[in-house]
Amino acid sequence: MIRLLIVDDREDYLRALSSALRTEFDLVTAKSLKEAIERMDASIEIALVDVRLSEEDEQNRDGVHFLEWVKKNYPDVPVVMMSAYRDFDAAVEALNLGADHFLKKPINLRELKQLLHALVKGRK
Repeated sequence: MIRLLIVDDREDYLRALSSALRTEFDLVTAKSLKEAIERMDASIEIALVDVRLSEEDEQNRDGVHFLEWVKKNYPDVPVVMMSAYRDFDAAVEALNLGADHFLKKPINLRELKQLLHALVKGRK
């Protein structure tokens, strides 16, 4: 089973994604930049990361910082970024930093599963 790290500060979204993906993926979850870095290791095959990891701070880009960290430390791990906000600059920044895909929330789960499987398969 593919080991997937999901990073999102919203507990409800983490729960919903986990529920939808747990039959096809071995899941690891994190709610902050610090937690994501602590839980990321060589066993993670792909990451799904929210751009903003703090609802209170509109300028928060901890997900993008995590993307940078992953690409520096685990360059072969695909990273899919996601956001509920219409933040074109964040999307461009994430893609320029090496994100493999950028999704707008709410996410179509069928398409997400297909994308995650395709990205992992493309790296093997």
